[in-house]
Amino acid sequence: MKKNYFERCEHLIGCWWMSMLVGFLSLALGFVVLINPVNSYLAIAMWLGIAIFISGFLGLWQSLTSRNYFVHRGWLIVASIADIVIGIILMLNTMLSAAMLPLLLGLWLLYRGVTLFMQGADLYKYQIRDAGWVIFGATLIIAISLAILLLPATLGMAIVILIIAAGFIIYGISTISLSFKLLDVHRRAKALQ
Repeated sequence: MKKNYFERCEHLIGCWWMSMLVGFLSLALGFVVLINPVNSYLAIAMWLGIAIFISGFLGLWQSLTSRNYFVHRGWLIVASIADIVIGIILMLNTMLSAAMLPLLLGLWLLYRGVTLFMQGADLYKYQIRDAGWVIFGATLIIAISLAILLLPATLGMAIVILIIAAGFIIYGISTISLSFKLLDVHRRAKALQ
């Protein structure tokens, strides 16, 4: 039974490095936002657009080329298409993206947090060691996204930008953690062969 299970999801777990790449991009983006939070607001919108677009492209490629169980393909395809659309909007219209940045990023972080939570729950269900850290990171991302969506005027723009940076850093760390869990599953699958 386990051997059949690992064979079905070998493609996804063989591409564990893609999750790591997205994680490092998100982590780097979070630190860029932290270093220069207010002075480069329009540049942040453009860079966020590029990063979200790349994340969406990689996620779409991963979901369309895999037959896996850990990632619900429908959810990943929708999330990836949303990433591509949001990325294009942010790249092409910086004034609109500057005005809508908290809303767009709050929604994006919320959706990505829920998706990451589902992936972590799948890992936990199949008793992948330390899958709880992925779930914990996803829960933090969801909390941060709700703070961005519900309190942007109360917190002030500078605080919202710092919260967005924290969201990207936590998303990056959680996605890197997910990639290590997928690598663990990949090694287990190789051991069963």
